[in-house]
Amino acid sequence: SSTNNNNNNNSNNPGHVMASAVDAEIAKFRTLQQELQTIRQHLGTVMGQETENEMVLLELEHLQTAQEESSGNTKIYKLLGPVLVPQDLHESIQTVQKRLEFIRSEKERLERKINDTEQRGNALARKIQ
Repeated sequence: SSTNNNNNNNSNNPGHVMASAVDAEIAKFRTLQQELQTIRQHLGTVMGQETENEMVLLELEHLQTAQEESSGNTKIYKLLGPVLVPQDLHESIQTVQKRLEFIRSEKERLERKINDTEQRGNALARKIQ
């Protein structure tokens, strides 16, 4: 019976109720921080892909310029599984440009998501204080 009384006192105690609410907000804040870390890791990966594809595009454009100056025929190969397949230089450039467009839109989406998550985290931090 005294245990029952103790539980009733805790649930009716405004300090206990407030502490529970703060604990719940802190848990939400920690979850947001973990989400933010995951998004930032993904953004880092996407930025690496962007840099890599920009370098590939520069090389392909350099080859295109060299080909135009020499009137030669530069051979480009694309790795498909274990096989190197010939690919047209112009087609290769278009493929990399399209890939860069996709990567950049993904990067912008992730940056917006980071911004949104940071704002929610800041609002939650103010609420906790």
